[in-house]
Amino acid sequence: MTNKEDSRISITVITGFLGSGKTTFLSNYVKYLLSNNEKPSIIVNEYGNLNIDSSTLSDDVKVASILNGCVCCDLQLDLIKQLKHFLKESAMQHIIIEATGIAHPIEIIAACQDPEIVENVNPPVIIGLVDAPRFLARNNYSNNTKILMEEQLSVSDTIIINKMDLIDESVREALNGISDINAYAPKVYTTYAEVDMNKLLSVTPKASKDMSNHAHHHGMNSMQYRFTGPIDRQLFYQFILRLPDNVLRLKGYVKFRDMPNDIYEFQYAHGLPDYQIIEEILPLNIVLIGEEMDVNRLRNELEMLQFT
Repeated sequence: MTNKEDSRISITVITGFLGSGKTTFLSNYVKYLLSNNEKPSIIVNEYGNLNIDSSTLSDDVKVASILNGCVCCDLQLDLIKQLKHFLKESAMQHIIIEATGIAHPIEIIAACQDPEIVENVNPPVIIGLVDAPRFLARNNYSNNTKILMEEQLSVSDTIIINKMDLIDESVREALNGISDINAYAPKVYTTYAEVDMNKLLSVTPKASKDMSNHAHHHGMNSMQYRFTGPIDRQLFYQFILRLPDNVLRLKGYVKFRDMPNDIYEFQYAHGLPDYQIIEEILPLNIVLIGEEMDVNRLRNELEMLQFT
């Protein structure tokens, strides 16, 4: 690395639990940076070997995918390798890391402080996103998951409290619990991850972060399933509606028999499905992420759905 100290690369880490709106924010953030003549490079991590998120980003930026694991543990070396690769590019100004929803950002911060990297980068800025309804319901999850959700926020330098349109005004005060977790970080309340990006430019990393004890995603697992062709729309909707509470995220691509030429991008989080027709031709894969999911049962249900 030959970068001088006055030309260190900026790193932004986008963290937040599954379904909090990280990719929507990332897309908005990238558009803002491009409009200000800053061309970032992006590292997207997926827990599960399907990369859906990078397909939604601009063609004007370089996107590296780290798949089938979590950058906070078994793939940390891959993250360091990718950071080193980006840092070798002379035109590089800004690296954005979108972590999987079950990653602890402390380990990503540690990767950014690797001896081979630390002299070439600024301390990473952590932007934490919160799914407002899920935060209010966090006591319904396992203790490990609740701790992880809270510790993602505790190390954030700014916190975007998203999906405010999904909660009643009467319970909004309960979101003040976020300040009990992290009093330092400024809070932004929003919908669809739309924020005043100019305000983010003034965010600075917290001087010190607790790098010691933190929760890990014990009990979290994922599964991938590939459809061989179009499936029955109503049966798929029923499958979604019957998903057990421990399935926290579903994302992927499907075709339906009533419109066999269209590919749908399908996402599900916090009991709410979201889908849209896309123009790209992509494999008909879906990935499910959850807490101690019965993978065999889910796979059998998908098999029945595919061949019915």
